Amino acid sequence: MRFSLKFKLLVGFLLSFLLTSCTQKEVPPYVSYLSVSELMQWVIDPAADRIWDSVAWYSTLKGERAVAPHTQEEWDDLRNSAATLMEASNLLMIDQRARDNGPWMNYSRELGSTAKKTLLAVQAKDVQAVFDNGTLIDAACEACHLKYANFNSKKLDK
Repeated sequence: MRFSLKFKLLVGFLLSFLLTSCTQKEVPPYVSYLSVSELMQWVIDPAADRIWDSVAWYSTLKGERAVAPHTQEEWDDLRNSAATLMEASNLLMIDQRARDNGPWMNYSRELGSTAKKTLLAVQAKDVQAVFDNGTLIDAACEACHLKYANFNSKKLDK
């Protein structure tokens, strides 16, 4: 049986395509160096703690005391923490860390969204808005932790 040159070229092309596509693995364009627990402990928690600790009002027997950023350096530090938290929310959504495409992604997006609102409040030097958005960050973290975190085990690490 004789095959035409067109047929031979087509078969050769198809075989080459199949062999090439079978041997190549899709490599993500990023590398995830930290586990979820490390990302939480070393990046997310310190950034969130900085926001939570930046604004407070205390009432004692000696009177009231307010804590808030006063210097440009303090506002810049707070801005950096809000920006870190905002971008770190994306790190929770990459394939190697995401637990699912539903609630995990929603919680991560909510963290990023509230961190962005905090960043805007910081840029406006709005102390009350920083405080209010800090409570929203706390709520976003708590909702995710209730579903996914078991702090007595390594559940967050894949």
